Amino acid sequence: MAHILIVGGHDETFRMIEDLPVELSVFQNSESVTARQTRRAHRLCVFDYRNQTEALCMARALHEVQPVDAVVSFTEHGLMPAAVIKEALGIKGNTLEAVRLTRDKIAMREHMAGRDFGAVLTRSCHSASEVRSFLRAVGGPIVVKPAAGSGSSGVFRVSSLDQVESAFARSRGEYPGPTLVEEFIDGPEYSVESFSTDGRHDIIAVTHKTTTGPPRYIETGHLMPAVIAASALAEIRGLVTDFLNSIGHSFGPAHTEVRFGPFGPRIIEGNTRPGGDFIWELVLRAMGRDLVRESICHLAGLPPQSRTPGRGAGCVAFFAYENVVIERVQGIEAARRAEGVIRLQCSLEPGQHLGPLRSSADRQGVIVAVGTDLGDAERRLADAQAQIRVDTSPLPR
Repeated sequence: MAHILIVGGHDETFRMIEDLPVELSVFQNSESVTARQTRRAHRLCVFDYRNQTEALCMARALHEVQPVDAVVSFTEHGLMPAAVIKEALGIKGNTLEAVRLTRDKIAMREHMAGRDFGAVLTRSCHSASEVRSFLRAVGGPIVVKPAAGSGSSGVFRVSSLDQVESAFARSRGEYPGPTLVEEFIDGPEYSVESFSTDGRHDIIAVTHKTTTGPPRYIETGHLMPAVIAASALAEIRGLVTDFLNSIGHSFGPAHTEVRFGPFGPRIIEGNTRPGGDFIWELVLRAMGRDLVRESICHLAGLPPQSRTPGRGAGCVAFFAYENVVIERVQGIEAARRAEGVIRLQCSLEPGQHLGPLRSSADRQGVIVAVGTDLGDAERRLADAQAQIRVDTSPLPR
């Protein structure tokens, strides 16, 4: 059997590959270890795998005892350690350069600057005065965000000079480190889910995103597949394919975020992993593509697995209350049993005091529904939401 090292991961990851004939070693942090992982792993190493030096030392020791054939991570913070291990041991996995460029937003913008991806004005700023200078130069709204952030943490839309000081300080306070500012692309937001094999990119779906809007644009829902004109869809597919080629992404899933502005689609961010926010589940249940299983089979040299046909479409809606006190929550179990609902998680409880949404981590749950087409999936989601009643009162000042 092939020996595969997985860096990080959740129970869903291990459930998808439970029956595959592979020897599995796992690097995991202490708070994420579960009984399922313990049962599935041949070797389980528990430590803070985000420390790349320690992760590489552990991998070298493991490789000496039982040579590792491939390394992979499907989680945000495991991508760089896995790529470093791949390069150092000379084994299969995501290339270090592709991961580096997508994890560091400043590096990605510098990489794209000399290529024909459509201009997005951007600058790395170290002070509020530099942000003000950039806003004046752009002459319109800009986005301030951490260079290595995730989950909308530290992201702000800035439209006027008097907003700069607060946005810069709050962005740095929520996610210390280099700050990226870029022009705001006004238009609908999409993500593109893909799978690459030997440098060939299979575009699986384009997903439409809904957000809270300014200033933070925290995601509140997803629709797959997006309803979009054929010409715009072709532009998006071509742009993402060119982008993945340019960064050298040759293997595995990718999740690329795009805005379609007045001058066409523009790359906002790229990720060499499946889409989060349960987009991976839409890909699985609506499109019939198990990206984790496909990745492990490819790395292990196993024959392609038979695919379960997808339902055709799906949607995600998050519980995203803010600045309220939760008085009463009813109908959760009824909604969970609604036709087409494949996941419902809700942490709302009476007595909760909910402040402002600062990142995706502040949302209180999710409903995922699938159907034969997008209209069907949306109807099923709406039917589930109609079962739920949440009474709130204003948050005391």
